[in-house]
Amino acid sequence: MKKWYNIILLLWLLPNVYSAQTTPKKFSFTGAARGYFLGDQLNQDLSLEDSITVPRLNSGHVMADLGLNIRPNKNMEIQGMVRVRNDYGGFWGSGVTFDIRQMYVKGVIGGVVRYQLGDINYRLTKYTFWNNDQELFDLAPTALKQQWDVVNYDHFHDLQNSWRQQGGAAEWGLIFSKAVEEIQFRAFGTRVRASNNSSINDRVFTGGTAQVVQSKYFAAGISYVNFLDIEGTSRNNTLLRNPVVSMNASANYASTDWIIRAEAEWGRSSTRFLNNEEAKDRDGTFSELGIRIQRAKTGWFLHGLVKRVESAFNSPGAQTRRLNLNGQPASFQRIGNEQELRPFSMLDLMRESSMYNMQLQPYLMNFSPRYDNITPFGAATPNRQGIIVTAGGEVIPGLSVELAQYMLTETRGEGTAEGRDFVRSQAKVKWSNLHEKRSKGRRIILEGNIRRDQTSRPGTEFYRGVDLETTVGAIGLELEVIEKLDVIAGWQWVEYRGFDFTAVRNEYAEIFNFSEYSVNGKESMTAAGLRYRFSDKAFLSAQMNFFHTDDENVLTAHYQIQQFMLLYQINF
Repeated sequence: MKKWYNIILLLWLLPNVYSAQTTPKKFSFTGAARGYFLGDQLNQDLSLEDSITVPRLNSGHVMADLGLNIRPNKNMEIQGMVRVRNDYGGFWGSGVTFDIRQMYVKGVIGGVVRYQLGDINYRLTKYTFWNNDQELFDLAPTALKQQWDVVNYDHFHDLQNSWRQQGGAAEWGLIFSKAVEEIQFRAFGTRVRASNNSSINDRVFTGGTAQVVQSKYFAAGISYVNFLDIEGTSRNNTLLRNPVVSMNASANYASTDWIIRAEAEWGRSSTRFLNNEEAKDRDGTFSELGIRIQRAKTGWFLHGLVKRVESAFNSPGAQTRRLNLNGQPASFQRIGNEQELRPFSMLDLMRESSMYNMQLQPYLMNFSPRYDNITPFGAATPNRQGIIVTAGGEVIPGLSVELAQYMLTETRGEGTAEGRDFVRSQAKVKWSNLHEKRSKGRRIILEGNIRRDQTSRPGTEFYRGVDLETTVGAIGLELEVIEKLDVIAGWQWVEYRGFDFTAVRNEYAEIFNFSEYSVNGKESMTAAGLRYRFSDKAFLSAQMNFFHTDDENVLTAHYQIQQFMLLYQINF
């Protein structure tokens, strides 16, 4: 009798157990945790007298991003995340800070419209709304990218080129049975700047896109964004209006041997300052046409791109830079007996959060020609036209190669009738044994990248010629010595020399003068250490880094920094 009782009880419990396993959890925890320590030692050139600067600095923190995801029903989700951070040196809570890192509500209305309110990550096209990577990042080896990744995570840069904004977004679509497969709609609105109730207006960034998918062979769409001030939110009558409209189309063909894709995009921007007679109206266009041919079996591809971006084209959503060069490095900010500001360097770009921008800007920001003088604002860099060719594929199993060649000129000369020429040659090589079975050996990854940029323009008896050259290179190694324990090493360097003119702009982004720009220096960063991978979402890394810079034109740019880094990272 007891045996039958147990069987009946088990049969009664099984549906409840199954239901509990298949029903989505109403509460779940997400987030990340990090322990980060940096020990720096400054070694200066003997020609720079310095008896003031402290040669050693230690910094770091422990932080946890604690997120709670709530699903009240199948059509709604609420996410909130709090950051708790304690800088090293703060005891018993004195160095602890609490911040709201993320807050949003999203869901589905009527099973048709998806929406999100609060913090949103959004992007459209490279000419309307796009967050470009910072200089030197795409060429860095893994050993150095660990510090880049810390900065990118803190600034919501997920490598999908989206911007983190506060506002709302909605998406919906229509499906058809004939002629057209579907039409997709997306719309968003974000608040870029709040009014001070006096002289600064509320500023918003709004836009949307409609994409028509005719079939797997053809699609076309239109995008519209507008960067504008809200009238009446302050006593300032000058109101910015900067709409950008873009149309795009793509065609695809695939067979057993070839995959071919053609893409085109054309657009126009208008910049207006209402109620301001001093500011001139500016209109600019861009156009881009590309075709990619890929061998289906081998993966080898050839991609050609023809583009033109006029000098007056202004798109804040696509031209805002992540790097804010007006910031100052926190480590060894002033050096020498005169305590002069230390110029920013490749080391600072890797780790200084204060040098990164998280807000859309209405005008072209400052950039450093020594790092990138050709595409400082990404694909939407104004005053560029020409051809870009890339090719690559897998040479042998595990060995991939990618080559790129840029041949660009200015659409109109700046200060002269003749424009500058821009040439970029780039190569990336990577080999790994990850395609092999684990029984054949430990994980090995080798990578090498090199890029050479050249800007030129002939001179005359009235003005000096332009000749600026930059070379960036990197080598990286990951070697698994025992299971999950890797030796990682990397070396990245940048060398720059030459002369150019940089534009000086007024408050309305109009060029009114030029300044001479002369450089002759080099920077290098070497790293070596160990990394233990607990899982795909957690690792512990310890390494020594050696940074060296030498610029003949800057007195304070002759020094070395020896750095010890300890990083523990976990995502959950």
